[in-house]
Amino acid sequence: MPRIGPQAGERGFGLVVAVVAMALAAMAALAIAAASRMAVIGESGDLARARAEAAADAGVAITLHHLAALDQTALAALDGRARTIALDQAQISVRVMDERGKIALGRTEDAVIARLLEQAGLSGGALAQARDSLLDWIDDDDQPRAAGAEAADYAARNIAPRNAIPLSIDELGKIRGFTPALVERLRPAITLEEGARQFDPAHAAPAAIAAATAEGDLSTAVIERSREAAGDQVAINGGDPRQLQGRPMTIAVDAQVPGGAVHREVIAVITGQREHPYEIHAVR
Repeated sequence: MPRIGPQAGERGFGLVVAVVAMALAAMAALAIAAASRMAVIGESGDLARARAEAAADAGVAITLHHLAALDQTALAALDGRARTIALDQAQISVRVMDERGKIALGRTEDAVIARLLEQAGLSGGALAQARDSLLDWIDDDDQPRAAGAEAADYAARNIAPRNAIPLSIDELGKIRGFTPALVERLRPAITLEEGARQFDPAHAAPAAIAAATAEGDLSTAVIERSREAAGDQVAINGGDPRQLQGRPMTIAVDAQVPGGAVHREVIAVITGQREHPYEIHAVR
């Protein structure tokens, strides 16, 4: 039976019986899929990769069913800290992150975007170029801002500004001033989810809080969330588990087996409906 255990002495992340039953059912289906996948690729010697993918799928399934159960401890899962699942020979690490604790691109003030880029390490001309180019990519006109870029600036690369919110975080890499390293630094603090328009600092990453508030790094909320992330205090002390319903969340899973490792991210929404307890919005 799979066991979920908190790191750094945390408690209360166990599975209720009903959740275990649902998770095991999901894992059985995943095992069949994994067996088929391993049969296909067996000759290539990539069995370890297939086992790691099956373990990652199981980690997602277990976590989804745990959250869908809406038990009291489900709220604690939103703090973004890693929990571990012991499953046969697989070591599975799971983090659950609240998408409402991220900056919603295209639905926030220009000053917030500027602070977000500053949190990511930009300053001066580099910050101005990335900020204006991002805003030009999102807006619906063809007039570049002072340090921005519009269609003519991308013509040589055979791409054009979307004139709308990006379809994925990876799309930011196409925007002038955005390097792959910058996109990765921004990824934990930004969201494109429709259900994340209203920023909620309760479960937010310190970088997102710093961008959302004029005080930046000096914000009391930033200091408190930094302490929580470091394990100095419990991030959430109880509350109404129904708060999970309708809230988009990212489930990030790292699964490792002898000879293979897989990272999986899923954005899901808990519906609170018995027949369809959750919806999957994206898989990465």
